[in-house]
Amino acid sequence: MVMLLETIKNLEIFRPKCDATKEVLHAIADLAEDISPALPYLNAELGGWDYDDRNHVLLLKLSAGKWVTLQPQQIAIRGCRDIAEAQALMEWIKNQVNEIYERRHAILPRYTGQAGLKVMEILKLLPRTNCRACGYATCMAYAAALREGEISWENCLPLQEEKSQGQLAGLRAYLDSYGWRALDEG
Repeated sequence: MVMLLETIKNLEIFRPKCDATKEVLHAIADLAEDISPALPYLNAELGGWDYDDRNHVLLLKLSAGKWVTLQPQQIAIRGCRDIAEAQALMEWIKNQVNEIYERRHAILPRYTGQAGLKVMEILKLLPRTNCRACGYATCMAYAAALREGEISWENCLPLQEEKSQGQLAGLRAYLDSYGWRALDEG
């Protein structure tokens, strides 16, 4: 296996400095190697929330309020429950960097992120019935949750009807163009 990331030089796990009463922990790892060549592939495989190709910064939004920021020689994790989770997430992301970089020849790199998705564009592609079948009071609220990856397009029951297949295809194409995926997807 080709190891792009072998060494974490320093791992600091701490409570947010601006509010030490917070229950969550943050972690920052300094890296011995430059992981920027892997970032567009990680973005494609892990569904990056935002990606800045010029500055080599990838932001991943994980479930339960966790965020991972990858830079050429640093990884930051926000929102860990405890030290063990911070260490496990850091090990997970290190493994992802190496595994995905090794498979890069079979991956189409992605240079955009989900952050570019627009709630109003999503709303235009929905049936706009405000039926509440998805669990949200309005289609606008559903569109916002969909943009954030908190719910799937499959939760909109009117969109699953035969008459809405054109809208569904348009919505899926729009979401796919940004590499969208629900937070609970792999």
